[in-house]
Amino acid sequence: MRTPGATSTPSGQVPGPADSHAQLVRERLLRRMFVMGPPTVLTALASAIAMAGVFFGMTRGYGALAWGVAICTLLCLRLVFMRWNARLYPEPEFTLRQPDGAWRFMLPLGAYMSMWTLAPWALMPPGTESPMRILILLLGMFAVLMGSVPVIATWRAMVPVVTIPLTLGVVTRFAWMGGTDGWFTCVVGLLFGGSMARYALSQHQLIRRSLSDQIDKELLSEQLLRQSFELQRLNRERSRFFASASHDLRQPVHALALFSRSLERDLADHPLAPVAGRVVQATDAVSGLLNAMLDISKIDAGTVVPQPVRMAVDPLFLRLSQIFEPRTQQAGLALRFHTAPEWLQTDGDLLLRVLTNFVDNALKYTRQGGILVSARPRGDRLRLAVWDTGLGIAPEHLPHVFDEFYQVDNPQRDVARGLGIGLAIVKRLVDLLGGEIGVRSRLGHGSVFWVDLPRRPPVPAASPVAPAAMPDAAQADTTELPLVPPRVLLLDDEQPVGEAVRMWLAPYCERIEITCRLADASAQVRATPDGFDAFLIDFRLADPQDGIEATAELRRLAGRRVPTILVTGDTDPERVRAAYASGLVVMFKPVQPEVLLRTLHQIIRGEHKERG
Repeated sequence: MRTPGATSTPSGQVPGPADSHAQLVRERLLRRMFVMGPPTVLTALASAIAMAGVFFGMTRGYGALAWGVAICTLLCLRLVFMRWNARLYPEPEFTLRQPDGAWRFMLPLGAYMSMWTLAPWALMPPGTESPMRILILLLGMFAVLMGSVPVIATWRAMVPVVTIPLTLGVVTRFAWMGGTDGWFTCVVGLLFGGSMARYALSQHQLIRRSLSDQIDKELLSEQLLRQSFELQRLNRERSRFFASASHDLRQPVHALALFSRSLERDLADHPLAPVAGRVVQATDAVSGLLNAMLDISKIDAGTVVPQPVRMAVDPLFLRLSQIFEPRTQQAGLALRFHTAPEWLQTDGDLLLRVLTNFVDNALKYTRQGGILVSARPRGDRLRLAVWDTGLGIAPEHLPHVFDEFYQVDNPQRDVARGLGIGLAIVKRLVDLLGGEIGVRSRLGHGSVFWVDLPRRPPVPAASPVAPAAMPDAAQADTTELPLVPPRVLLLDDEQPVGEAVRMWLAPYCERIEITCRLADASAQVRATPDGFDAFLIDFRLADPQDGIEATAELRRLAGRRVPTILVTGDTDPERVRAAYASGLVVMFKPVQPEVLLRTLHQIIRGEHKERG
């Protein structure tokens, strides 16, 4: 259905919001009048032929035939005018409303109705009156008047144009006849014509109100639709802005992380080592915020795909105990588990991350008492819940705890108390797992966060839960270094990033070449007979090619599939999907230096194993 603001005018202009409400109603009524016109003309044509034929048969007067021919001609003229209007205002452009042209309906209608003023004189000339003829004449004319009401009610000006000629014809004819019967019929005609006019006007008001209400609803719907489109546009612009801002922010933070970790390494035995450590901590805090935003982008991009396996609850709780028991003991809190011999079909890694977030939050906000992690069947679902005796959450905050960057009791935005994005990530992960998440809390008494997942029947052996991820620094100590320091080529259009990578990787590499353009990188590949052991390629380059295309070109020049890490600061879901779809090892800025080093060694060792 077309909305009022979407209808074109003959000049091709589109009425804007300045169109008055009354004008919109008028145009709807005008269009309705023309739409209802043709069927009524055909009915009137049949009625006129019938009346002319009946009275010619009764009187044998040629006046009835002449009247019949004249009125049929005028009815045909009305059809011609309506056809003309239809060509001027064709559908579907003017399905609901028409801006002007009422005269094309009213002019032939007035000429046609003038014939009904003459009808009593032409059909029943003076001296031919009889009760039967009078009755037939009145019934015919009153029927025409009654049948005209639905049409004339659409346009106020039609009411007098139709009712006055018909009533005038009856009144003048029977006033001329005189006598008791004549004057009585004259009064009846006046009363009937007046009542039909009043009824038509009341129907006109009802139609106007109905159309007015309909237009109000359409305008409101159109306004809501425009607001919805505007919100979608703003959301897209916001996403683009944050993606660009995130990328631009990740670049210097990525370089800062590498510089600070290099500084900490090189000042290990220097008096300024604590200062370097503080710089690393501050950089890690910023990196944590950016990586949390990246986690949401990955989930929204659909690159986090659950890998469900059948698993028991006990190993999951055992892993939670191993992770949090030292912290709870240090905080003087009790950590208890209430388990059950239950099984799930889910992704153990993602579920562990959900419960880890629940327990971590409970530790942050619990000063005394303890934490209970429970598994209880609820019909065909299993509820995994984390209870605490902490501060609790006020009722007005509960609907927002899963919103991004929402924190209940951290107005100073203390990073040590979290970023306010963990529960937003958890909510998305639970949706991926096909579960339901919930929370209850009493201020001053504690809270319970839970996730409901489908239960599964037990099997003989439990599928293992992946070990909890250790901090990057801890994992770096276990990295097995390659036997030979590698030769590495970096392609990144940000020179500070290149210098930071060089500073961090130089002690571990035989050679590291830094390039900012694909042409320079290609020249380095051609000029290195022994080739490079690995490429580090930024996704977004200053060249027309992106990092994926640049990798393909450099591998072609090298003559082999050189192990490559694709590094990106983009969080736009489309670009995240494209990065993962490339099949390359993808790392997101800011990359933890130890993780970069470990990943670099892993892909080089993997390629050495493949080559034997």
